[in-house]
Amino acid sequence: MPEPRPNVHAIPWRDNDGAVADDLVTYLDAVDDRLVGYLDSKEDLSAETVRRLQRFAVAMSEGSMTPGLAREDWADFYPLAAGFVVVCGSEELGDLYDQSTVFSAVVRGEVEFTDADRVFLVMLSEELERYAESHHA
Repeated sequence: MPEPRPNVHAIPWRDNDGAVADDLVTYLDAVDDRLVGYLDSKEDLSAETVRRLQRFAVAMSEGSMTPGLAREDWADFYPLAAGFVVVCGSEELGDLYDQSTVFSAVVRGEVEFTDADRVFLVMLSEELERYAESHHA
């Protein structure tokens, strides 16, 4: 069973100012060493991984995919998206992550999407797009 979603402000990867204290490789390896396989040779999320994360975030925000279906289709979506939020995401995205319930739905079972979930998933998609543009242009 997946671990409960972390509160990004309580994770040791961020210091008191919200700055990332370590890199994506270290974070993903600490969660599950096989997740490092989603990184490219520059230790960034691969272009394919970013596109897939973005497709899942969009599908969930539009309501065409449930948290359970996402877990069944690609269980690594949740830890990879959380890793992105923790290591690469903006402070605003981290705050939205903390307010959303979509990631805790994986642990507790299906729950109704809230407005906070949709806002978080839309912003996640937008930040993934910017990440792709800056890392895979």
